Amino acid sequence: MPKPKFHQSISIALKGIAHGFSRERNIKVQMVIGWLVVMLSIFLQIPRNDLILIVMMCFLVIVLELINTSFEKLIDFLHPDKHDEIRKIKDMMAGAVLLVVIMAVIIGVLILYRPLLNVFGLIR
Repeated sequence: MPKPKFHQSISIALKGIAHGFSRERNIKVQMVIGWLVVMLSIFLQIPRNDLILIVMMCFLVIVLELINTSFEKLIDFLHPDKHDEIRKIKDMMAGAVLLVVIMAVIIGVLILYRPLLNVFGLIR
């Protein structure tokens, strides 16, 4: 089978993202939260490097959730029966996503708390 052309590869990738977004609640929630955090960061006019870090963390959370969801779907397809080892694998993948979400929240709070306090007049 010949390799797809570049534009076809982009189209395939976008379909994968759209598929994940249309069927997975967590991906929808993470995309909306990420968009809101980026918009808030722009509104607060945080420094460029901080904005880059915020955007990177938002993308990392979504990318890892797409990977997690893909692995879960593959595992369910290959082994539809319940199995303790499969549950452990899925739990570890979910744990990886959770750790990245926690890291993103910590970074977001560290970057945004002062500008938010400043907007509300709580610090100068």
